[in-house]
Amino acid sequence: MRKINYFLLFILIAFGVSGCATMTTEPDNEKQQLHSRIGYLEQELNKQKDENAFLKKKLDEMGRKEVRMPTGQEIQTALKKAGFYKGDIDGQIGPKTKEAIQKFQEANKINPDGVMGSRTWSLLSKYP
Repeated sequence: MRKINYFLLFILIAFGVSGCATMTTEPDNEKQQLHSRIGYLEQELNKQKDENAFLKKKLDEMGRKEVRMPTGQEIQTALKKAGFYKGDIDGQIGPKTKEAIQKFQEANKINPDGVMGSRTWSLLSKYP
């Protein structure tokens, strides 16, 4: 009977030790995977931080640009240089100038309303 008890004790110890061995191996593997995942996520976070800093800088630069509407003379001069205005440059936005603005807008796929808005001027100002 004592031989059986020692045998059972040996089996229990053997299973207990093997169970402990697998218990330590799995957490080590899982721990290594988690460390790897953390490293990857830290790299991604740093990339996002760099991109955010770049975009903030660009936004700041854009915010510093001077926004002003052009004078009638500047509009007529630019329209003339772009080939859309044939009248005198008198600084008055009359029917001929509005028609030239509409033709410029049509050519640049902008709603041809004849009004010199910021989008129209941003394209037309390239003809100083």
